[in-house]
Formats: sequence, structure tokens, C-alpha cells
Amino acid sequence: MAQTTSAVAESVTPTAPIEEPGWTFEVTPYAWLAGIKGDVKAGRLPQTSVDMSFSDVFDVLDFAAMGSLEARRQRWGFLFDAQYLKVSESATSSTTGSLGVTRKANADITIKETVVAAAVTYRLSQGPTLVDAVGGLRYVNIDADATIGASLFASGGQGVAGTVSRSAEKSWTDAYVGVRVQQPIAEGWSLIGYLDAGGGGSDFTWQAIAGANYQFSKSMTGKFGYRVLKIDYDKDQFVYDARTQGIYLGLGFAF
Repeated sequence: MAQTTSAVAESVTPTAPIEEPGWTFEVTPYAWLAGIKGDVKAGRLPQTSVDMSFSDVFDVLDFAAMGSLEARRQRWGFLFDAQYLKVSESATSSTTGSLGVTRKANADITIKETVVAAAVTYRLSQGPTLVDAVGGLRYVNIDADATIGASLFASGGQGVAGTVSRSAEKSWTDAYVGVRVQQPIAEGWSLIGYLDAGGGGSDFTWQAIAGANYQFSKSMTGKFGYRVLKIDYDKDQFVYDARTQGIYLGLGFAF
């Protein structure tokens, strides 16, 4: 009897432990071909209404860098998104009055904008439709510099000139909550919908994305769609009540 029990025990193969999936990562450099519309006032600089298409922004663009990172393990994940934009513009005007006095004015304006968002995600639905709850923080920094020069010249050539420089910088952080939905529609294709809203540093902010992804391979995904970011900030003589919106194009690399 003891020999039989021993033989049965030896014939049983131990079950291998089930390994839980580890972390996965995706880095996505992208271009957001966006225009800007709204009102901006930086410190002692006058309030200005802005209505610029992407082509207008591109004409005065000095530098831009944008990218995102997503990390995921089972239901939990992290999102990180960063944008930096620098634009500058110069303008000159000249008028001559009835007394032969010529008035000239010129202005050089530079604006640098940094937006960084970090969030935690939790997968509410595992599929086929993927639904993630999102909660995070968005940091915004606006840095504006302006140099305004004016001169008066009489017909005899004598004149006076002066230059005034103004600068202002403001930073704030908003908390936000949101939801993201991913719906497969065909082999390799999926539709993306995203919405968040919040505030705290600003009076109110919201963002919406509608797009599509195409998976070229397990490690590379093409992304495109339309994105809108609205920020309403009006505090301490600084106004940034503007909507940035336009098409985005990106390429994700998973590892």
C-alpha cells in the first residue's frame, strides 16, 4: 500500500505558477497642428484677442516639441504628456502727419508656452471595448516678452525715440478627471475618444480628443485625430482664456 501511494505521488507533475503580465510602455512623439483663439493679457502688457489658424502659428513658430508616454500593468496605468511652444513676431508701422512729422512704431513679441500633464488610469472595462478612468494634474507655464519702440521725426531730420520693454510669466496647476474609450472596428484599427475637465489653478479647463489608431505591428502604432484644449485663467492681472485646437499626428513605439 505504501508503495502504491508513493508511485501515485511520483506521477503527479507540480503545476507551474502563473506569471502575471509585467509593465508595458509606449512612447509617442507627435505633432499637433493647432490654431489658437481667445484673449490673452500678461501683466502690464495690453489684453489682446487672438485668432490664429495653424498656418498663422506656423509662420511665427520658432520651436516646438511634443510627446507622450503611457505605462500599463493589468488594470492600472500612467499617462504623461508634454508640449513646448515658442513663437515670436515683429511688426512696424509708420505714419506722416500734416506737419511733416513722421511717427514710427515697432514691436517685438515672444511667447513661450509649456504644458505638462501626468495622470493615473484605471481600466474599468477590459474589452472588447476598453474604458479607462483618468485622474491627474496639468501644469501650464506662459512666458511673454514684448519690446515696443516709438519715434517722432520732424521734416528737418531731428527727432526723439524711446523703447519700452515689458515681460510677464505665470504658472499654475489644475487637477482634472476624465475618461478614455478605445473601440476596435477592424483588424489593426481602433477608434479613440477622450474627455477630461477640471480646474483649481485656472478657473476651468477641459480637453477633448476624437481619433483613430492603426497598429502596423506589435511595437508600432500610427495615431491621428482632432484635439481641443480649453483653458480659462483670469487672476492677478494675467488672462489666458483661449482654446487650442487642431489635427494631431503621432507614431507610438511600444516596448
